[in-house]
Amino acid sequence: MWTYPLISSNCLRPVATESSLLTPNPPLFLALFSLLSPWTSLLLYAALDLEIAHCLCNIAKSGAAYSSRLYTSPRKGRSWSPISVAAVYRFKPLTLMTCLARPTAVFTTPFTLYAVSSACEARPYRAAFSLAVASYISLHSLLLVHPVGLLCYDRAKGRPDAVVFGAKLARLVTETIMFLLLLSRWLLPSWTFLESVHLTPLTMPDLTSNPGLWWCLFIEMFDAFRNFFLGVFWLHMLSYSVPLTIRLKKQPLAAVILMLGVISVIQPYANIADTGAWLCSLTLLGHVFELSSAHRYTFPALATLLYCMFLGPAFHHLWVYAGSGNANFFYAINLVWSLDLLVLLAGAIYAVMRDEWEQQRPECKGNESRQI
Repeated sequence: MWTYPLISSNCLRPVATESSLLTPNPPLFLALFSLLSPWTSLLLYAALDLEIAHCLCNIAKSGAAYSSRLYTSPRKGRSWSPISVAAVYRFKPLTLMTCLARPTAVFTTPFTLYAVSSACEARPYRAAFSLAVASYISLHSLLLVHPVGLLCYDRAKGRPDAVVFGAKLARLVTETIMFLLLLSRWLLPSWTFLESVHLTPLTMPDLTSNPGLWWCLFIEMFDAFRNFFLGVFWLHMLSYSVPLTIRLKKQPLAAVILMLGVISVIQPYANIADTGAWLCSLTLLGHVFELSSAHRYTFPALATLLYCMFLGPAFHHLWVYAGSGNANFFYAINLVWSLDLLVLLAGAIYAVMRDEWEQQRPECKGNESRQI
């Protein structure tokens, strides 16, 4: 990793320091990788990749994408097969790039998708435990507690009391996270790892460039306003979880997938691992692709993704290594990348809500929607 002196963005040049080469990771990860040889770690990443594909396949098999306790999509016959969903993940360019890079962000995805898969199979406690592990690795996974909890309740056998059911899941998530933190403290001499690892997304001390939008905004920001805007940005992220869960209470899996999209685009330290996993999980909503507003310009949307995938690394190299560019080169391509992902996210939200609307009003199927 690299750190940058806080000067104008036109003058930013990378400065390698010993402290900047250390990536903050959970203490349990450090203990795990200290026991693994390079070849063993390769096998571990390959196994994680297969587990992610297996989880996506199981979620597709469950039918939770088009059928719930309160809702059945009129287009359920157009859903993608489980094999197709898994194949898209295995051979997507972003997935291959993530496998080659071997980032620790990959560990969040299998636990998150395993939690969703367990929820679809009516195993709420296993889902809560997996989501807690994902939250220990990455703080953003806590934003999935509401939609995953709703999915667990929707797929639960019988009619459990909603308040009691939610309280049990919340308690299990909390207790699991506390246990993992205590185990981390047992491995280390003090609690300083909380600030340097788990609270890093909240304070954002490292402004290393990444595919997200936060780093350049905070590089240019005066220190007096930093804490205020950190709070504003985090409130912006938090403002999606509960409203999406309430609005899509009839389609809880759709709420989970859309919240994954929000996290992948808006999180402070964005990465292609989360983005690739979310784009692949969109295939679970394949039955509503024909309704997506992005379907009208599918080619421009996909072309923009490829455009950013090629030019993003090129602009980063020109700025950081060749020295013939500046920060605005890389930040401009990040803006295009994030805008394209937001277009795909907005199209998915429209498609899910339109499908639900047509299920309630079959006579309006195929008609153009108009704002009243």
